[in-house]
Amino acid sequence: MKTRLLLPLACTLLATSLLAENEVYRTWTDSQGRKLEATFRGIESGNVFLQVRNGYVYRLPLEKLSAEDQQAAKTLKPEGLGIPADPNLAQAAARIDMLVDGGLKKAGQKSNPLASDEQFVRRVYLDVVGRIPTREEALEFINDTSLSKRAKVIDKLLNSDGYNSHLFNYFADMMRVADLAQKARFYTYQDWMKSQIADNIPWDKMVYSMMTADGRLLDNGATGYLLRDAGMRLDNLSLTLSTFLGANVSCAQCHDHPFADWTQRQFYEMASFFGATETFGTRGSKGGYGMQEMRKVLASLDDRRLQQQAKNLLRVNAMAVDDGTENDLKLPDDYKYPDGKPGEPVKPKLVTWGDTKNTKAYQGVQTKSEEDLRAQFAKWMTSPDNPRFAMTIANRLWKRAFGIGVREPVTDLDDPEASVNPPLLRHLAAEMVRLKFDLKQFMRLLYNTQTYQREATSHEMADSGAYLFPGPILRRMSAEQAWDSCATLVVGADVDKFKANRGETYAKVMNIDFGKDASPDAIKTQIENAITGMRQYGGPNGGNPKNNAKKKRMRMQPASGGEEDLTVAPPVRDGLVLARASELPQPERDQHFLRMFGQSDRQIADSNSDEGSIPQVLMLMNGEAQRVIGQNDSLVIKTASAQKSPEQQIESLYLSFFSRKPKPDELADAVGAIGSGLTMRDLSWVLFNTREFVFVE
Repeated sequence: MKTRLLLPLACTLLATSLLAENEVYRTWTDSQGRKLEATFRGIESGNVFLQVRNGYVYRLPLEKLSAEDQQAAKTLKPEGLGIPADPNLAQAAARIDMLVDGGLKKAGQKSNPLASDEQFVRRVYLDVVGRIPTREEALEFINDTSLSKRAKVIDKLLNSDGYNSHLFNYFADMMRVADLAQKARFYTYQDWMKSQIADNIPWDKMVYSMMTADGRLLDNGATGYLLRDAGMRLDNLSLTLSTFLGANVSCAQCHDHPFADWTQRQFYEMASFFGATETFGTRGSKGGYGMQEMRKVLASLDDRRLQQQAKNLLRVNAMAVDDGTENDLKLPDDYKYPDGKPGEPVKPKLVTWGDTKNTKAYQGVQTKSEEDLRAQFAKWMTSPDNPRFAMTIANRLWKRAFGIGVREPVTDLDDPEASVNPPLLRHLAAEMVRLKFDLKQFMRLLYNTQTYQREATSHEMADSGAYLFPGPILRRMSAEQAWDSCATLVVGADVDKFKANRGETYAKVMNIDFGKDASPDAIKTQIENAITGMRQYGGPNGGNPKNNAKKKRMRMQPASGGEEDLTVAPPVRDGLVLARASELPQPERDQHFLRMFGQSDRQIADSNSDEGSIPQVLMLMNGEAQRVIGQNDSLVIKTASAQKSPEQQIESLYLSFFSRKPKPDELADAVGAIGSGLTMRDLSWVLFNTREFVFVE
């Protein structure tokens, strides 16, 4: 048998996990009598895809097969999933599947069955763009007969506005992004982060920018990361190390770490890289005024009421990151270890782990120039040769796709060998480097694996021991997924159109020219104008803005921009602004749907919650979102009501809520209920309150 006569599909090696599942092998014969034992993977565009036992997939024109096998290819059900069009992607996904399968086999476990199209389309929409698909989007995918439709919908979603919105929500929780912090609005930081995501800036470049940014918050949104913890170098460093390097070192701020190879001195040596960095604004950003100069100018104003109102303006304008020439980092006054004295200056020194000691990341790091210390630290931390940096974000994104990390918690990678599958974790880190920290391409790789596209595992099975990924974990929607799905039911796919884009307007309103040539009268006029403009952001004291349509109209604009009316606002129903969670206040008010469903208060990193509660149940049953979904002008109700028969109406609702058609018994029960007086609103209430709606299957 000479398989070289067949045209290989880039010699793509698929996972052995798939081989174990595809037991249906048959002998295929071409028109010249040559034979090949293979399993049928599908037919598309006149080509038949056949997989042999060693994992290779071959493509053969249908007309080259024998008449009998041509008929078989037209009638057989394909085994497994379609092949991504990109052979390199297929091969990379297959490698991950092989590593997962190796862990399962070692433990005597098997992979879950493949998810149905209905399960997959709802899951992939929730995971990639953070909302359920509309009825039309679900049907478009389900009715697609192409072999590579799963790969195509993944690409479509990764290149959508919804992907940007959903990833921002993840980063906002991860990095405690809030509208109000340090008595200032961080809108420029939010807009900067959103632009980084939209432009698909590589993760290493994005983090490097945050770590090295300087200047005023109003002028450079990237400074928001360091200014979020203005004046708290040690706290910020602790969060930086756990967030970006998976190093849980918070204990080492006060004493030697009891469970890790971190000493308090090592922590301070790392903090010394920020010892010349000022985040209080007292020195003033380069080329501008500092706090002291601003106070002198404000003191010259003869209006005490104006001086009081201008205090917040002064603080916001002074918020800046600046590097000086003196490193003032010292050991604490209560330092008790023999390797240093209390109050002793600390020189910067990078910590080493067992897996980082001999890497290139440490080469070329200079500590002579105080003004360059931050950049040297950022260069080391984000280096592709620093395995911790790539491994941490790879492990985080794996958890985002599968519900649990290869190593838990994701903030503690001190011992990668303690993960449930060390070879998989190391490979994911290597893939992140190979893809040059392109998060979109990395997620594309994960979503195209057979592992991701399998049925979900229940919590009970997942909690029974080390989870080895027979499929993703069945998990409740995040607060943002639930809210964005509710908005989708009411508005449809148009929910992605509305963008807040508040940073530029806020900076323009708040910016005061404290230049040396500015007269007190000119500054006074600027302050009066700024105070007037500040009212749309909650007044001069930085209070929460009222959540009403008029103010949202002032701040929202369509994503497409261009010649559209920039005052277009998202729809408002019963006081709820139906925009994506990423475009609403960060975080929302305490009693909002988002907060009730677990959106964090952005005070602690990674603190979103997916735990259920009685208030959540009451919110689903009687809350504002439920009422809005059931209104006559809600898209889901209008679409269902427009169908001709009760059966079609019920099917429309099921597709909108669950991305599937009702089962025969469900349809019969619903038809009977409608005959007894149940309305479309009543049925939508029932579906909205099911477990199936709020879970990602």
